Amino acid sequence: MKYLLMTPGPVESPDEIIEVFNGQTVAHYGKEFRDLYLETTERLSRILNSKGRSFLMPGSGTTALEAVGATFCNDKKCLIVNNGSFGDRIFEISSRYSSETDQVLFKKGEIFDIPKIEEQLKSKKYDLLWMVHVDTSIGILNPVKEVSVLAKKYGCLVFVDAIASSGMEEIQMDNWGIDGIVTAPQKGFSCPPGLGMLSVNAELIKKLDSLPRPKSWYSDLRVWVDYYNKWNDWHPYPSTLPTNVIRALAKSLEIIENDGIINRLKMYKSVSEKMIKSVKALGLGLFIPEGHNAHGLTAVSTLGKFEAPEFIEFLKENFMIQIGGSLEKTMKPNVFRIGHMSTKQCLNRNLVSVISAMGIFMKSKNIEVKLDDALSELVK
Repeated sequence: MKYLLMTPGPVESPDEIIEVFNGQTVAHYGKEFRDLYLETTERLSRILNSKGRSFLMPGSGTTALEAVGATFCNDKKCLIVNNGSFGDRIFEISSRYSSETDQVLFKKGEIFDIPKIEEQLKSKKYDLLWMVHVDTSIGILNPVKEVSVLAKKYGCLVFVDAIASSGMEEIQMDNWGIDGIVTAPQKGFSCPPGLGMLSVNAELIKKLDSLPRPKSWYSDLRVWVDYYNKWNDWHPYPSTLPTNVIRALAKSLEIIENDGIINRLKMYKSVSEKMIKSVKALGLGLFIPEGHNAHGLTAVSTLGKFEAPEFIEFLKENFMIQIGGSLEKTMKPNVFRIGHMSTKQCLNRNLVSVISAMGIFMKSKNIEVKLDDALSELVK
C-alpha cells in the first residue's frame, strides 16, 4: 500500500533518484563501479567539508556507528553527550567496546549545558567525545561546533552522529575539529536506506594501526582501509555493496553539489520556519524551543489537546500519510514528528496535505482551529 512518507526517515525520494535506484542492478566490482564508488565518497567528503576519506558500508546508519565503536572506542576512555534516544544508542554502542564509557546525561530534549560538559572533561582524561548532531527522537539541533572546540581543548577525538543532519544543517567537519562523522542516505540525501556512511579525518586514518584491535572484523575500519589500499583498482571495500543505493546516492550528491549546499541549507531553514508558523497557527506547540530545533523535521506538541497516536493513525487511515510518533514512552501521548528531510517532502503540496489533515482531525474533535491561517503560512 502506498503512503506519502512524511516521517523523519525513511523519506519520499524525488523521481530522478528513484529512477536511478530502480535501474538495472550492476556488479559491485570492476573499474566502472569502483570509479563511481570513489567519486561518490569524494563528493560526500566535500559536502561534509572534509579532506578526509569516506566509506560506504552496507547496512544502516547504525552500521557506521558500530564501526566508530569498534574502531575508536575499543579500550578507550569515552565520553558521550546525551539528550535523546539516539544519544542513548551511541552510549550503548560505546559501552560494548569500552568499560570506561561515561556520559553527560541531560533530560530528553534538554539543551546542552556547555559548562556542565566542560566540568566533566576537567574531571577525567578522555580519549574520545561522541555526540548526536540532530536527535530525531525529539527534533533537537545540538551545538556540535561549540562542543567540538571544547573537546579539542582537552585533547579528545570528536565523533558526531550526523545521520539526521547531513545535507540539512551546516557541517564543517575539518574546521570544527571533528574527527569522524556518521551519516546515512535515507534522510537529508533523499535516498532509499541501505548504507552506513562514515567520514574520517585523514590523519586519524594513518594512526589506525596504533589503536587496540577489536574482536569484530566487518566493523573494524582497518579492514576497510586495507581493502582500499590493496584492492583499490577494482574492489576497494571488503563486501558486496548495494549498488542501486550507491547509484541513487551518487545522483543525490551530484544534485546537491550542482544546486549548492548553501542553497540547500537555506531551503530547509525556510521550510522549517513555515512549518513552525503553520503549526502554531493551528494552536499547537513545539517540543523543542525555537532556535534549538532541527530544520529537517518538526516535533509537534499537542499541548494536551488530543492524543498524538490517535492523530497518527487517523492520518494514515484517512489520508494515506505516515508521520512519526515519539520514541519515548512518556512523550507518546503528546508528541508527534513531521519529516521535511527530502526535497520531495519539502514540496508545498505535501506540507499542505499534512497541515490540512491536522486541521480536519482537530475539527473532528471539536477543537477550534484556524486552518486557513495555518495554510496561508505555508504559501507566503
